[in-house]
Amino acid sequence: MTDWVYCPKGQGFLHGGLLHESSAVSPRKSHFKVNAVGIRTDFDGDFAVIWLIGTNETWNVPVKDVLDVDVVKTGDKWEHKICNKCHCLLPVKEFEVNQRNKHGLVRRPSCRECRTDIDKRAPKSLQAKRAAKRKPKIGTPFQCPICKKRSIVGITARIVVDHNHHTGDIRDFICDSCNTGLVRFKNGKDCLKDALAYIEEREWMVDSSA
Repeated sequence: MTDWVYCPKGQGFLHGGLLHESSAVSPRKSHFKVNAVGIRTDFDGDFAVIWLIGTNETWNVPVKDVLDVDVVKTGDKWEHKICNKCHCLLPVKEFEVNQRNKHGLVRRPSCRECRTDIDKRAPKSLQAKRAAKRKPKIGTPFQCPICKKRSIVGITARIVVDHNHHTGDIRDFICDSCNTGLVRFKNGKDCLKDALAYIEEREWMVDSSA
């Protein structure tokens, strides 16, 4: 069973930082995000060795400053939720309500602080105004530059403006499906290359007799 924990004080000694003699642990106490979630991998005297999932860093944290958490019992229907960006355990009120369904409130997966950072990279307003003037009109034919699928704008497909989520720069119009795909892949070239490599590397694993 995975030993999930969170660190309410957000401080400890970072591995791989300023090395102290033969130790791989920095002698200088430092801080990370309060309530960061991670996995307890070992113990080192009065310290617990914690790998933080949000930063991919390993820290030595005082045992008294480490608390267990059942990650399965977090989320919209519980009192606390783990942000999918910073991976901190926070009260559910720190997540904006996204929608309501028959099961209750559905909140955004990212906390308010992380959402603020995400919103900073929204489409640039001037570029958005210019793009709006050349947006394909409803009822006209359109071919998505990514999937090459042909559709009727607003009838058989929703056409949206695509923008770089890191810079806010607008690129072009694409179909809603491809736009969702790019968002899932963080709008990053490296992530898309990794996805292609994953497919190519694992094709041999497919059972040809199936």
